[in-house]
Amino acid sequence: MRSKSLLAGAIAIVGVLAVGVPVIGAAASTAATGSAAPKTTCTFKNYNQTPKKLSGFTFASVNCQKPFGNGVQSATYTATVNTKTGAATIKGPYKNWFDTGTLSGTYSLGGQYTSATAATFKGTFTITGGTGAFNGTKKTTGTLTCSTTNADATSTCTSVLK
Repeated sequence: MRSKSLLAGAIAIVGVLAVGVPVIGAAASTAATGSAAPKTTCTFKNYNQTPKKLSGFTFASVNCQKPFGNGVQSATYTATVNTKTGAATIKGPYKNWFDTGTLSGTYSLGGQYTSATAATFKGTFTITGGTGAFNGTKKTTGTLTCSTTNADATSTCTSVLK
């Protein structure tokens, strides 16, 4: 049986940063990928300020290619963990800050703890608004993948937006 305290904090925000457009960096051209729409990818390093808790907040460094560049993210989370199976869900709001503006929205992840300290999560994020260069951003959804190996003290996430 897994410890509730070790499984909690569930990656707290697992890259909430994946948040939409700016949060997502590495823009790939349609010609290079052959896909119908270009995609943007960002990576996040999350630092959970309340590890081992079922709710709390995280801060993250965000790494995206231009036009977004690097930024930071703050997010809050609420997690549920089945202490018998290790299945977990995490959701909450986030906000990303870049040199040219901000993006905000929500995220939702589901995953599995494979031990008391390791887990992988997948889900979606939605961008609901922006300021500055991102003012007028329309509701947009992307995918998010996160993992932790230290009981959610830190996690890494990748977001993709098409």
